[in-house]
Formats: sequence, structure tokens, C-alpha cells
Amino acid sequence: MKILGLSFGKKNANCDILCKEALYGAKEAFPDAEITFINTQRLHIDRCIGCGACSGALEHGKDNDCIIKDDFQMVENQVREADALIVAAPVYVLQPVGQYKNFVDRFGCRHDVSAINWVLDKRRTGEMPGDPDAFPLERFKRRTVSYISVGGATTEDWTSMGTAGLHLLGFPVMMQVVSNYNANSMGTVGNPYLDQDLIDTMHEIGKRTAQALEMDPKDVEYYNPKGQGTCPVCHQNLLMVDGTTTVTCPICGIHGTISIDGDKLRVEFSEAQKARARGTFAGLREHTTEIQGFGAICGPKIMANKEFLDEQMKRIKNFDELINA
Repeated sequence: MKILGLSFGKKNANCDILCKEALYGAKEAFPDAEITFINTQRLHIDRCIGCGACSGALEHGKDNDCIIKDDFQMVENQVREADALIVAAPVYVLQPVGQYKNFVDRFGCRHDVSAINWVLDKRRTGEMPGDPDAFPLERFKRRTVSYISVGGATTEDWTSMGTAGLHLLGFPVMMQVVSNYNANSMGTVGNPYLDQDLIDTMHEIGKRTAQALEMDPKDVEYYNPKGQGTCPVCHQNLLMVDGTTTVTCPICGIHGTISIDGDKLRVEFSEAQKARARGTFAGLREHTTEIQGFGAICGPKIMANKEFLDEQMKRIKNFDELINA
């Protein structure tokens, strides 16, 4: 069993402490586990530039490696090899630090289980080049993950998108989330070791994340002593509203019905909706189908307006000259 800890915070500071204590908990549960810890702060992980080279390579029969060469590849390889992950990131402005999003943007688009399977299916039928059996199978193995968001604010709404943002790493590869914990109030706690309950919680998170690997996925219970959350899938308390009784979880993309019972708010999500959450194959396939349909819609539209668009694009390409004329 390979267990990976990723910290996007300062070296030996709160994220490192909480992540490593969770890893100690995992090691207690499985003494023979191979533990790896990476602090990314001084690594160079550049942003995705939207070049499309990864998806293009996949459709031409190759592996979908990222063409940007930096420290991303090393971290990505460790994630691919891991069976379980503990991920910790600081919140500076409401959500995880930017380096984390850089990693997620480049990781998710290359590891989307549905998109990859869509291409492999077409390789099997001969519609696309490449050997479907030559694709790295570790992309599809089961993984468990727990997320730890670390913030200084005592008011949780100043860290409201911390754990929600961390979820963006796992759903394209269908990692099973065991826990996501918002360790806010660190500004008053001072150091995690001054809060034994917090340290004990980290140990429990680590144990459960490792133990979940040997369990049937449906028997794994979500763990968070702070509560179960509103969404039954990602356990976040965020909701999108549109003025009706229908609400949407912005992380999972599932729709529910909201009602008020006295001073209690209730949200019901059907089993059908839970089955199409973003972290499921059905939910990912909805998105793949949507994206693959873009070409048939936009291609003819662009070609029919080519001369007009070529002329309009001069306003963009010659912007500095035109704006100051």
C-alpha cells in the first residue's frame, strides 16, 4: 500500500503538521505501508495554458503527457502511484492557495476517467489510432483521499471554499473521499500541537483513509467530527440557488429540493441525482458527451462566418495600434 501526503503550505507549518500527523495515523493502521510526503511550496508548478496538447495526443494514439516541463510531472507521478492520499492546503483568500489550482487544472484534464475511456473505446473500434491496451492502467485504479483545509479565521465563512476547492483534485479520477476537514481558527490555536483534539482527528482521518482501501466502497463511511454537511456526496454546505425550490451542489453538480421546517433548512437529493454526481462515471460521462458535441455545433458556425470573424479579429490582434489611434 502506497500512501501519499501532499502539503501546499509552508514547510513545517500548519499544513505540514496536520498532513504528517494524518500520515502517522495511516502508518498506525498499516505499519507496512509505504509513506511518501511532498511539500510543494518551493516546487515550480506552472498554470495550464489551455493548449489542448494532452487531449490531442490522446486522440492521435499517444499518452496524454503535459508539454509543460516543470515539477508537475514528479508530483503527478507520485499521485498516480499512490493508493491513498492525504492533501492539505492553506486558505489565503477564501479558497486553496493558487499553486494547488495550477496542479489541479493540469491534472484533472489528463486523468478524467470518462474522457480517457471514451478515447479508448474509439481505439477499440478503429475510429481513433492507438492500442487501447497500451494505456497506463494505473490511471483507473481505486484510490481513497482525505482533504485538510487550513485557515486562520475563527469565522468559517472566511474559509468557506477551502475544502470545496480541494475536492477538485479527486473527482476526475473518481477518488473516494473519506474525509474533508476545515481546520480554521489556526490564528487563535497558534500551533496544531496545542489542540490535542485536532491532532487526534488527524490521526483518525489518516487511519480511516488507509482502512477504506480494504473495504467495499459502499461500506466506507464519511468521517468528519464537525458534521456531515448538506450535500450527501461531497458533504459541503455550499448551494446554488435560482429563486425556486430547486438547488444545486456546485461541487457535485447534483440537483435537490429545498424546504424549510421551522428554523431548519432541509435539502433532499434523490438517489438518481446522487448517482450522477461529478465524481461518478455517469456524471463524468455527461460532461464528456457535452464537450465532444462542441465541434459539431461550433465548427459549422465558425466556417459560415469565417470572413466576418477574420475581420473582427483584427480588432484584437491590432489592439494596441487601434485603441490609441
